[in-house]
Amino acid sequence: MNRRALHFYEFGPFRLNITERLLQRGAELVPLTPKVFDTLLVLVENNGHVLEKNDLMQRLWPDSFVEESSLTQNISLLRRALAECGNDSHYIETIPKRGYRFVAEVRDINEPAGEVSSQVDKFELVGARDKEPLLTQSVDSSLMVAPEADQLDVRPHRRASGYVAAFSGCVALGVLLTFVYWFRHDSHGTEGFTPKTVAVLPFKTIGENTENDLLGLGMADALIIKLSRLEELTVLPTSSVGRYTHRDKDAVAIGRELGVESVLDGTVQRDGDLVRVTAQLIRLKDGKTVWSGKFDERYGSIFTLQDSISEQLSVSLRPRVTEGQNEPRPAHVTENTEAYQAYITGLYFWNRRTRENLPKAIEYLNQAIQKDPSFAQAHAILADCYYLSTQDEYGESPPANALEHAAVSAAKALELDETLAEAHTVRAGLLLDDRRFEESGREFRRALELKPNYAVAHVRYAYFLFWDLKLDEAVSHMRRAQELDPISVIANAALAGMLYNARDFDASIAYSMRALELEPTSIGARLNLGEAYIQKRMFAEAHATFDRLREASPRYVLWEKAYTYALAGRREDSKRMLSEVEKLNLDRGPNHFNHALVYGALGDLDKAFDELEKVRLNRFLAAQMKFDPQFDPLRADPRFREYLKRHQLE
Repeated sequence: MNRRALHFYEFGPFRLNITERLLQRGAELVPLTPKVFDTLLVLVENNGHVLEKNDLMQRLWPDSFVEESSLTQNISLLRRALAECGNDSHYIETIPKRGYRFVAEVRDINEPAGEVSSQVDKFELVGARDKEPLLTQSVDSSLMVAPEADQLDVRPHRRASGYVAAFSGCVALGVLLTFVYWFRHDSHGTEGFTPKTVAVLPFKTIGENTENDLLGLGMADALIIKLSRLEELTVLPTSSVGRYTHRDKDAVAIGRELGVESVLDGTVQRDGDLVRVTAQLIRLKDGKTVWSGKFDERYGSIFTLQDSISEQLSVSLRPRVTEGQNEPRPAHVTENTEAYQAYITGLYFWNRRTRENLPKAIEYLNQAIQKDPSFAQAHAILADCYYLSTQDEYGESPPANALEHAAVSAAKALELDETLAEAHTVRAGLLLDDRRFEESGREFRRALELKPNYAVAHVRYAYFLFWDLKLDEAVSHMRRAQELDPISVIANAALAGMLYNARDFDASIAYSMRALELEPTSIGARLNLGEAYIQKRMFAEAHATFDRLREASPRYVLWEKAYTYALAGRREDSKRMLSEVEKLNLDRGPNHFNHALVYGALGDLDKAFDELEKVRLNRFLAAQMKFDPQFDPLRADPRFREYLKRHQLE
């Protein structure tokens, strides 16, 4: 308890508490960042008068250089907060090419000193090495702030190349700590809002940036890794948000595109030796900021500070951690700032998933490992790059011994840190390629146990389950992958293919078209679309779809067109397609599997079953025979059921 006079400004339904630095509407606290609060205070104190932009910026940032966009952003956030209760034009008027004016009637109120309870609880983190105050947080039911720049001891430390690692390691943990504190203690006080899904967007850089421009992606990746350990919160993976590193959409539009309840967005600004970061959690249903924080940090002492905050964070979470989450804490990402910069750049190219970008990812990740051979996460992502490079959709010339490199990199990653889901996922894929199915399944399940929100693992495990003839489970995991990464071409195209096998052709068409909207050159999505059109008897649409793939996959197109013509009753056109594809296949020999499909569609069942007996069955082909609707012309024949039973598929 303390005794002090209170000073208020009142306007409309709002009360601006100058003493406690709070904005209230009745009993409700309206969350504002400290600088937005300062902006409102300056406007209110000068109500009725035009404040020039330069004057406002000088008052708000007296000792710093900032761009006009910072002021515009503050005004926008302020208007959004006031607009929660009505039309914000009643309060702030824009004077074109000049500035702003607060136009509402303001009442100036002073209350005498009395006993009041402080509404703000304070706690302080102390650096482990030198015990000096490094970060002080003020916490109330909806707002967390850090001290202003002039309250910090700012001294030059590491050279500029350390900026990305300093920012991502130290500040990410500061943001994480205050977010988790709010999430665990105060979120129920903000109109009952507790987010269940969140996308952490790459932070935007304000002002001139001569450093690596991927530092915002590094910030997002660091936060995603740590927030993903909160079991009650679904955090979209880095692959979902990485494409927004250079964005032209606002956070609310991106969040709605991603299908989440909330987005964690922020900015980073460098002023001399000071790094200033702001972060805010935005509720998507109404665009309201429900949590915000500001952090002032400096170069150097990054990993010592990271250890200190990580330990305090684990102590904060331990009472609420559920069983099964007490895994050993993973090792440092790296302590080499140049290695971290190379890693973030490699991560950026890996997330883009194209045949042009995978070699770039491999190059940068190898650089990261050369700088720091103990960088476990870099080994894990490098392993996945090598593994992906052997897939048809990523090019016809993978690096020499790519699978061997993938195996070595995955093994090294797990030797350094057994908790890396990315490395377990690569190992699972390699075991599957070697037909070691039981071991592969264990690795996939371990990956998802460690990182339940890892969309890549869900996609690949879904294929594993499909080949294990567990179609319902496969669809479930593929749906989860698409939910976690809704704008991933791979997740949408893969779900379309799985839904095709589950005979949900309308949904398959919808997800194929979504994948093609995201990436018109996707071969898998276009093939899935054409096959779904066939089953809908939309033969003209199917032919048009396959014709667009003639150059990319001529053999596959001819087989599909032969089947389509056969099912449509155009026997001569179907046989012509068969003749053309057989000429292309002279160097490969007859494709008995596809011949069986086409002969079945033509109604030549004896020929179809004759071809079927010549197929060298594997798990992939077995699953296709069991589920693929293209085998429907054969299913009514007793010979087909006998074939499935003989191969233990029924």
